[in-house]
Amino acid sequence: MVPPTRLAAVVSLLVVGVFFTQSFSLAAGLQTTYVADEVTAETPPELVAANDADVVDLTDHVSGTPQLEDPLQTAVETGRFDGSIAPEAHIVLSDVHDDARFAVYEGQYYRFSLDVSDDPIGADIHLSPTDWRTVAEATADPAAGAAPGVQKAIDDGSAAQDSFVGRGVYVRDGTYYLVRPESESAVAGNFFAAVGGFLFNPIGWAYVVSGVGLFAALRTRGGPRPLDTRSALAVLPATLAVMWGATTLSGSGSVAMRYALVPFVGVVAAFGLFAGMCLRRRAWRPLVVGSVVLCGVVLAVDVAALGALGAAFGMLGIVVGWGGSLLLVPYGYLFASDFDETATEASAH
Repeated sequence: MVPPTRLAAVVSLLVVGVFFTQSFSLAAGLQTTYVADEVTAETPPELVAANDADVVDLTDHVSGTPQLEDPLQTAVETGRFDGSIAPEAHIVLSDVHDDARFAVYEGQYYRFSLDVSDDPIGADIHLSPTDWRTVAEATADPAAGAAPGVQKAIDDGSAAQDSFVGRGVYVRDGTYYLVRPESESAVAGNFFAAVGGFLFNPIGWAYVVSGVGLFAALRTRGGPRPLDTRSALAVLPATLAVMWGATTLSGSGSVAMRYALVPFVGVVAAFGLFAGMCLRRRAWRPLVVGSVVLCGVVLAVDVAALGALGAAFGMLGIVVGWGGSLLLVPYGYLFASDFDETATEASAH
């Protein structure tokens, strides 16, 4: 008979695993509302700058970095600042978008150009006053060629989207519209939810496969500790196979991500079951060798799939998978038999 407490633990693992496998779908279903407001000369320039990459908000930069105030004031008064700047100002200006052709400073639009030097630390800033019409004509994108989400926001005034929409200034029939998210916090929240869901999904599959394996072991072998070496290791290729099957049937996107990076995060997480078993048996050598081999395989696969960038992604995947494996370690420890049946039978003969 299967011990009720062990069965409850396995069911709990399966529930958590199923929830995690659906996390990416749930996150992808979150929607952000984008609004499209008509833009005129009366529209606050800071609002335009906050939502259009062609316009930089220098007022905001100064408020966070007072060392920028004097150089910018010189550029406003004389049209140009060319000289040394404080390291803090250098850091901020180095992050200004290279494509920014206009700037907003203290409620005024300016034509803008910037050249930042590293040695010596300095900046060449050009500011020439201009008006909204000039900015709009130079930066607005035709609404007719925009993404469907942008066009819907312009048509209806707002649009709820489950994907990111290109914010900025658009023009239709001579009227300019500023497309932007209704809530910046919602955009950030949805982004982190999508990233979190993307990371939790492979860990969830590792939990599901491990839970199914433990349940099968409980049913077929009986007793509270049915996990042997073969079963603990079997969840690794099983997790990989299940994830490959799932992404083949319903996945989309980069082949390298779908068949290399993401599935092997799940494999690393599934290794936690074997690690827990090794801890119970004090089998340090198999634990160390298995960990090294697994990391080597993951890195090799990711490098083969993604090139040099695969090494960085592979390390990230190992760290994420290792974090996910921590839940399986106690399962491996509690469910592991002290000795494998095959080893016991061999010693008996």
